[in-house]
Order: sequence, then structure tokens, then C-alpha cells
Amino acid sequence: MKVSETSICANPQGEFKNPYRSSAESWPLDTPGGRFYAEWDEESPVSREGQLIFFFQFLHAGGRWEQFLEKCPLHYAGNRGSGALNVMGTVLLSMLCGHWRYAHINAVRGDGVNPGLLGISDG
Repeated sequence: MKVSETSICANPQGEFKNPYRSSAESWPLDTPGGRFYAEWDEESPVSREGQLIFFFQFLHAGGRWEQFLEKCPLHYAGNRGSGALNVMGTVLLSMLCGHWRYAHINAVRGDGVNPGLLGISDG
């Protein structure tokens, strides 16, 4: 039996180009951490976490993040507690980054962008 070795292109016309938006233009996104400006650069490599800003905008626009924190059962007394925002934000970021072990949560410390989008503070 002879097998055809021709490749089939899934999208022969290529990706859709928006004629109304230039790639150098930035647009505002409101997140739980405040307002940030996103830019699209088709030549830059992007990690899978690069799209989290849009998910955080979704959480903020619907009030879902604030509702989640209001109903969170974590309450700390004293000055050494991190607070529900920092604890639950770190867990959320860890899950979204694909961590499956508790030890992997420490990798969130090295992320200088995404914790700020949720409003997570350093101290």
C-alpha cells in the first residue's frame, strides 16, 4: 500500500490580521493589582504565563476575585500573617503555572510580573 507524503496545511490563508490594531499599540487592562497596559509583539517569544493578564482582567471585571477573597476562610491575627490575598493569590498563580507539588510554589517568588497583576505584595 502506498502512503501519500504530502502535508496538509490546516490554515492555508494564515492567521487573521486585525487591520484596525497595530502590533505596536498598547491597550489598558484593569486587573486586581491595578491598571496595566498590554502590547502584542508577534516576534517575541512568550511563555504560557504571558497570557495571564487577560485572565486576571476577567476575574477583576466580574468581581470574582474580590468575591473569592471575601468568602475565603483564612483570617490571620497578628502582624506576621500574610493575609488571604497573598496566600490565595500565590496558590492560584502556582496552579495556573502548572505546579503539582507544594515545593513548586516557591517558583512563584521568581515571577516579577504576575503577582503584581493580582495585587500580591512582597511583605
